[in-house]
Amino acid sequence: ITRIEGHLKIEATVDGGEVKDAKCVGTLFRGFEIFMEDRDPRDAVHITQRICGVCPTSHGTTAALNLDSAFGVADKIPNNGRILRNLIQGANYIASHIVHFYHLAALDYVDVTEVADYDGTDPELLKVKDFIARALAAGDMSMLAPFYPRYEGDYRLPKKVAQAAVAHYVEGLNMRRLAHEMSAIYSGRLPHSVAVVAGGVTSHPSIDSIS
Repeated sequence: ITRIEGHLKIEATVDGGEVKDAKCVGTLFRGFEIFMEDRDPRDAVHITQRICGVCPTSHGTTAALNLDSAFGVADKIPNNGRILRNLIQGANYIASHIVHFYHLAALDYVDVTEVADYDGTDPELLKVKDFIARALAAGDMSMLAPFYPRYEGDYRLPKKVAQAAVAHYVEGLNMRRLAHEMSAIYSGRLPHSVAVVAGGVTSHPSIDSIS
C-alpha cells in the first residue's frame, strides 16, 4: 500500500494466490504521550498538531475539545468561537481529502505518461506534457518526481479519462492552496494553526476576513 500519510507496515501471507493471514502494524513510536507529561495542558493544542502535517487541525481541535471538558467550559463556547473552529476544521478537511485522493492515492491508478502525447489545449495538461518532455529529453526520470518512481501497475483507465485525472491532479493543487488560505485566515497559519484554544478561538471574524 503506497503513498499513505503515516507509518504502517502491512504483512500478508499468500499461499496459492489466496491470502491466508494479514497484519497491519504501526511501527514508529513517536512518544507524544510521554513528552506531554508535566506540561501546561493548554500546550496540548499546539503539540499534538505536530502528529501530522496533512491533518494537524484535527489533532489540535480534538485537544481543544478535551480541554473544554477538562476546564468545564464545553457548554460555554461562544457561537463565533464554535463557528470559526468549524470553518478552520472544515477548510483543513477539504485540503486533507484532496491531498489523500489526488496527491497520495491517485498516482497508483493514473498513468501520467498518457499525457506525453496530449494534443489538446488544456493549459494544465500542456504544462504536464512539457514537464514529461523535459525529463525524457534529459534522460533523467528522477526529474519526473512526484510522478516517479512508481509501481508499473495495472493502469486500466482509458487515455481520455487518465488525462482528465491528471488535469484534476493539477487543479487539486490549486484547490488545496485555497483551502489552506481559508484556514490560515482564521487560524493564523497552516499547517499548525495557532488560533484554536481551550474555550474557543483567539481570532475574530471581520468583513475583510469573510470577504
